[in-house]
Amino acid sequence: MRGRTSHYAETLLVLGGLDVAQPPDMGAVIQGLAQQFTSVATLLLTSINSVVIDVSRLAYISVLLIGLLLYFTHVNKRYGKDLITGGVFLAILSEFVFPWLNRL
Repeated sequence: MRGRTSHYAETLLVLGGLDVAQPPDMGAVIQGLAQQFTSVATLLLTSINSVVIDVSRLAYISVLLIGLLLYFTHVNKRYGKDLITGGVFLAILSEFVFPWLNRL
């Protein structure tokens, strides 16, 4: 029994003198991965938000112009009025409501 104990003690002394890299802390690794994920997700959502705002601006400007053209040329006055109403509603949503929701 004494031989085994001295063998283990010698092994510990030899291993203690070596510069062995410690295994990584799993909590720190998971936290680092979570931080990387949140930074990439934030960047992606910011990009998507800017694209949606640009597309909605193009949409409501187009709808308003077509509505004004139809209304004032008397080609289809009712449809032109509906397009103007929809364009104004879309403009209010995209310029005021969506940015407000983004801040929440």
